[in-house]
Amino acid sequence: MPRTTHRAGFALVALAYAATTTGGSVPTPLYVLYQHRDHFGTTMISVVFAVYVVGVVAGLLVAGAHADRLRRRPVLGAALALQLLACAVFLAWPDLPGLLTARVFSGLSVGLLSGPATAYLIELRRRAAPDGDPRQAEVVATAANLGGIAAGPLLSGVLAEWAPAPLHLPYIVIGIVLAAAAVLLAAVPETATPSGGPAARPLALVGERRFVASCLGGLVAFAMFGVFSALSPTFLSGILGYRSHALAGLVAFLGLGAGAAAQVGLRRLPPRPAVAASAATMPVGLGLILLGVWVGSLSAFVTGGAVTGAAAGLLLRACLTTVVQLSPLDRRAGTLATFFVTGYAGLALPVIGLGVLSEVAGTRAALTGFALAGLLALVAVAAVRLRPDSLLEIP
Repeated sequence: MPRTTHRAGFALVALAYAATTTGGSVPTPLYVLYQHRDHFGTTMISVVFAVYVVGVVAGLLVAGAHADRLRRRPVLGAALALQLLACAVFLAWPDLPGLLTARVFSGLSVGLLSGPATAYLIELRRRAAPDGDPRQAEVVATAANLGGIAAGPLLSGVLAEWAPAPLHLPYIVIGIVLAAAAVLLAAVPETATPSGGPAARPLALVGERRFVASCLGGLVAFAMFGVFSALSPTFLSGILGYRSHALAGLVAFLGLGAGAAAQVGLRRLPPRPAVAASAATMPVGLGLILLGVWVGSLSAFVTGGAVTGAAAGLLLRACLTTVVQLSPLDRRAGTLATFFVTGYAGLALPVIGLGVLSEVAGTRAALTGFALAGLLALVAVAAVRLRPDSLLEIP
């Protein structure tokens, strides 16, 4: 295909990124249907979610090791192909083993994409506008990530509620979108020159406390998103008594979409004030979520999810920007892989623990413990990023 400009390529890569993460989150409101069909509990939903994260981490490690040896476009093409394969497995193998297998492929796709797509957007932005704001690429990358994660539940929830074949049609629709994104990706100009050397270490660290705090902040943000992407439909049906698939998708969309909207709306806010804003608003959002769960208030639950999602989105963007600023150019792929591995660990481990504790101690008590643990971790991040001597550091 004829090559586009770097500016148009920037938009197409963002589209491919969003389409892939959308594919990864399509099953969110469908878990209740799988649960009723196969008669498994909340713990098994957590296991299904966990194998997805195992796939994500494996993809991140592969990307971190080989990103500098490969061109950007083939890596993104492979990620799109894996997500299409996941859709095919969902359609052809609808039993529980097929669900687990498809989630592994879906996770591999997102993990393979996250670091290289972020680097690709940064490089395309710099070539399209050398004098422009360098933070725009990080904002678009995190917005594409969260926007896609938010769009998946809304798409599948609406289709499951009002269209036929709820466990098939969502995968057909997102498969068409992924195929179109793969075709358009062929027109994006390449920005990377393969090094031709041996595989690098998949992960890289920066000897800086802000780097460590940013990775922990990413873990906290992803943990908040994980609750909405994995367990909010279960909360709605099991605790609040709302069994609408469209509502489950809408609630997940509002929580995750608020994170993307906060990033875009406050894109000029430097990392340090963004961390401060997140630290101030996330406790409010979690408090409203707990209020909604304990007293059975849908409005409090949804409002709290939106506030928490916005706070987590700001935190994620601030931490990602700090990691990019601290990363040497020759180790950017590895440091981004480290950031996303830590983040996706936060996506899996709290959700697994929450699922297990929900069956042992009850959903309300488990969610309360999760909120307290998340706030303690947020305090640790803020203690590093907001200390007075950091005024002389990267803002």
